[in-house]
Amino acid sequence: MQASIPGTPVAIATPDLEIIDGQITTTSQQIAEHFGKRHADVIRAIRKLEVPAKFNERNFALVEMNDAKGEKRPAYRLTRDGFVLLAMGFTGKEAMQWKVAYLTAFNKMEAQLLAQAAPANDKRIEHARQLAHAATAQVYQAVFDAALNSDSSPYNIRLLLSIYDNSNTPIAHAKALEDGAFAMTLPQLTKAIRTDLMVPDTALANLAAACTQRMAEQAEIEAHRSARAQSQGQRQIQ
Repeated sequence: MQASIPGTPVAIATPDLEIIDGQITTTSQQIAEHFGKRHADVIRAIRKLEVPAKFNERNFALVEMNDAKGEKRPAYRLTRDGFVLLAMGFTGKEAMQWKVAYLTAFNKMEAQLLAQAAPANDKRIEHARQLAHAATAQVYQAVFDAALNSDSSPYNIRLLLSIYDNSNTPIAHAKALEDGAFAMTLPQLTKAIRTDLMVPDTALANLAAACTQRMAEQAEIEAHRSARAQSQGQRQIQ
């Protein structure tokens, strides 16, 4: 922090701000020092603020900091919003100068963070644009082929679109779904069967039979595996 000089405006000093978990913050200790208040009074003022619990959790983090004697004392780490809300109760000419100094410091650091994030955001935007172009071409081709080869109306075409990266190269694949095809997870399919999935009774019976057969095959495999392990164990004992 740039120290203030006697006889000069207090606002020439620059508060020390710190980025914690992506948030620009200051501390109750520093606020007490700059605004000429006892730290205990600043903590008391924070705790008296009538704010929603979520706002308090996001903008006033209870921490421990060393006091002048090097002993651990409770303190608060404040975001910009937390500082603004607290500083509303501070009055006087010097208090106003410190408010301006803090807000200037917050604005400057926010501008620096945005400047640092810009290249990463630009790269992300370009990557998203490439994926969108690849998907557009695939969807166009899939719709064209389905409409050309289908006997039904093109408006009944349903597509399954997949997008993934291959060595940082965006790849999109689209294909038309067959009539009666479902695109859902197994839990979604299970729930749909129990509730509102409209399928013929024969289809449900075939599905139930397939599940029963699969479970029987799995049980048989597990039985063979268990018997083999038991046989190997008996040979080792002998």
